[in-house]
Amino acid sequence: MVKTLMKAENSKLDKLKQKQTTINWQQEAYRDVSTSLVDFRNNKLAKYNTATSMSARTSEVTGNTSSVSVTSTSSAANGSLSVTVGSLATAANTMVQLNGAPIDSSKTMGNLGLFVQDSGSSDPDSGKLTIGGADIVYNKNDTLSGVLAKINADKGANVTAMLDSQSGLLSITSNTTGNKSITISGMGGITSSAVTAGEDAQYKVNGLSMKSASNNVTVNGFSLQLKAESGSSGASTITSKVDTDSILNTIKSFITDYNSVLDQVNGKLNEQRYRSFTPLSDAQKADMKESEVELWEKKARSGLISDDTILSSMISDMRVAAVAVVSTGDSSITNIQSVGINTGKWNEYGKLVIEDESKLRQSIEQNPDAVMALFTAKGSDSSPASSDTGLFNKLSDTVMSSLQRLSEKAGTSSYSTDKSGAFIASSMLSEQVRDLQKRIDNMNSYLMSKENQYYKQFTAMETAINRYSSQSSAFSGNM
Repeated sequence: MVKTLMKAENSKLDKLKQKQTTINWQQEAYRDVSTSLVDFRNNKLAKYNTATSMSARTSEVTGNTSSVSVTSTSSAANGSLSVTVGSLATAANTMVQLNGAPIDSSKTMGNLGLFVQDSGSSDPDSGKLTIGGADIVYNKNDTLSGVLAKINADKGANVTAMLDSQSGLLSITSNTTGNKSITISGMGGITSSAVTAGEDAQYKVNGLSMKSASNNVTVNGFSLQLKAESGSSGASTITSKVDTDSILNTIKSFITDYNSVLDQVNGKLNEQRYRSFTPLSDAQKADMKESEVELWEKKARSGLISDDTILSSMISDMRVAAVAVVSTGDSSITNIQSVGINTGKWNEYGKLVIEDESKLRQSIEQNPDAVMALFTAKGSDSSPASSDTGLFNKLSDTVMSSLQRLSEKAGTSSYSTDKSGAFIASSMLSEQVRDLQKRIDNMNSYLMSKENQYYKQFTAMETAINRYSSQSSAFSGNM
C-alpha cells in the first residue's frame, strides 16, 4: 500500500533527475563539438598558418651532384648557390697499441696489466680514464670489454672505442667531426699511440671561403650536406623554387579539416529532436532489454543542441570568412574563388571544394606571396568580412570567440581536446545541474519523510483495527 502511494510522489523525483540528465547530455554534446573546434584551431589551423606550410620551398642540385646534397629548404631560401667543396670535415682518432697481444677482452684490467690506480681515490682498486676531458671511473676487476662499453656509453667523452684483439690495437674515434684531437690517460700497458687530429670542412659558396666543424651546413636558408671534395668535377649549383605540391597539399588538408568541422557542427544543428523520448528512470531501465535502452537513449540524446545560436552564428561567420575578399597585393587574387576554390552545392552547407586544381596550382607558382596573403595575412580587423586579414586568422578568431561563448554556457574548455574533462562550474548549464541536484536532495528528504509518515499512519491504523477487533470479540462473548 505504501509503495503504491509513494509511486506518484516518486514520479516528481524522476522528472527532476530526467531534467538533470538531459542537461548533462547537453554538456557532453557541446564538449564533443568544442574539443573538435579546439583541435581544428590550435593544432590544424595553427600548423597551416605558418610560413613553413604556406610558403614552402624546395631545391635542386645541378652541375656536380655528387659533392653536395640539399637536406631541407626553409621558406627564407631564395636565389642560387654555387658550392665548391675543398675538403670534408673529419673526426679525430687515436690509435693505441696495448701490450701483450693477442688480448682477451674478457679478462680484467688488473689481469691484463692495464689498470692504473686513480691517484685521487683512496680505493686501491679504483681507476679513472680521461678521454677528451671526460673522466670515466672503472674498477681493477672490471673486464676490458666492460670498460670499453663504459667508454662508448659516456656522453661526455662522445667517442667510439674499438679493440682489435689479435693485434692489440685500440681505436678511439670522436663521434663528431671538426678541428680537435683525442687524448687518453689513466690506462696502463700502452706501448705506443698515434694521434690524428680532426679537420674542419673547407668549402666555398658563391666565391666566399667558409669552414665548418660539420659536413652539415646551413647557408641562406639552404641546409646542405657536404658529401665529397669537388675536385675536377667543379661546383655544385643549388637553386630554390616554390614547392607547389607542398603548398597545394596544405590547402587540400585545410579544406578537408574545414569541411569536417562543418559536417560535425551542421550535423548537430540539424539533428532531429525526439521530445517524447526522455531519459529513462532506473525502474524503466529495469523493465527493458539492454539493446532497447541503447536505442531509446540514442533518440533521447538526439537534437539536444540543435538550432544552437552560438554554433549557428559560428558557421555563418566561417562561411562569410571563407568567401570574403582579402587584400593580397594582386588584383587577380582576391578571394578563394579567384584561385579555383568554391563552396559546394546548397545542400552541403558551405563546404569548400577545389573546382579548378590547375588554376590553384598556377596561382601558387606564379604569385605565391598573394596566395600566402589570401590565407595567412594578419591585419588589425579579423572579423569575418575583413579584407585585411587572411582566411586562417579570421577562422581562428571566429572559432575562439565561439569556444569562449560555449565555455560560458556549457562549461566546456576553450583550450582542451580532452573529451573526459570536467565542466567549468561557473557556466550556465553547470549552475542548472547544481540547482537541480539541490532540488533532488530536498525531494529525497521529503520522500523519505513522507514514506515514514505513511508507515506510521498505517501502523497506527492497524493497531486501532486490532484493538477494535479485540473489543468486539470480547463484547460478543459477554452476550
